[in-house]
Amino acid sequence: MDAARALSSLPPALQDALWSASRVSPGWQRACATGFSALDQELPGGGWPTHALTELLQPWPAPGAPLAEWRLLRPGLAELARTGQTIVFVGPPLTPHLPGLQQAGVPEAGIVWVQADTPQERLWATEQLIKGPGAARELAGLVSWLPQATAAQIRRLQTWALQCDAPVFIVRPAQAGQQASAAPLRLRIELQGPGQLHIEILKRKGPVHASPLRLHAWPPGLGHWQHKAPTTIKPMVVEIPAPAVSPVTLSEADQGPAQPVAPSLRSPISLPAKVVVGTTASSV
Repeated sequence: MDAARALSSLPPALQDALWSASRVSPGWQRACATGFSALDQELPGGGWPTHALTELLQPWPAPGAPLAEWRLLRPGLAELARTGQTIVFVGPPLTPHLPGLQQAGVPEAGIVWVQADTPQERLWATEQLIKGPGAARELAGLVSWLPQATAAQIRRLQTWALQCDAPVFIVRPAQAGQQASAAPLRLRIELQGPGQLHIEILKRKGPVHASPLRLHAWPPGLGHWQHKAPTTIKPMVVEIPAPAVSPVTLSEADQGPAQPVAPSLRSPISLPAKVVVGTTASSV
């Protein structure tokens, strides 16, 4: 009896419980929509998983540089905030921009920022939030920045995340993608241009995802720019006629020693001057 016939002989309830590695897992736990339909279609369960870690790997930016994880998570965070529970940020490298989060639909009352400076503090706070008694009923989502986390520490966090009924995101440098990880979902993200995200699915419960995703992720209030065609500023030439200059005559007392005078300085300027404005092309 081949595998297909063996599977077809099983009871329907057992067939539904089986998963083949050749297809994306339907996900047995609750999933939260990411806000990007193209990404939801590629994730097990159709969104951000709960009861599991999601690793977001990106080139670690310079101080003050924009961070791609905010653009990626913004729509999903707004959806999670509608539950009335709390979204917690642990040790972000930049201060969360409250007006931007509010404009995205995340209310101030639903945000908690844990200012943890050292790797030990960030790791401890993340673990306590995941395994704490309020994780199941008060936590809407958790985003923790753990650039120095080891494989053993990630494995421990994944163990605790199994009982957390909220999506848990761990932000790490892109170099960590070369290391093994217990997180069931790993994405490599990069912000390319002002409103485009480049996403590679490094690990998921399903077949290998070969081609990267490109998502439009403009900040709140600027989404209309993605539909705006590139605009080129054409050069504008303004002709400004130069005033006539009369020859200069000097008295013999002011002339001093006799010196030759260049003819061009003794004659009026007759050619108009040209000023070119806006020669640089720009696109939005």
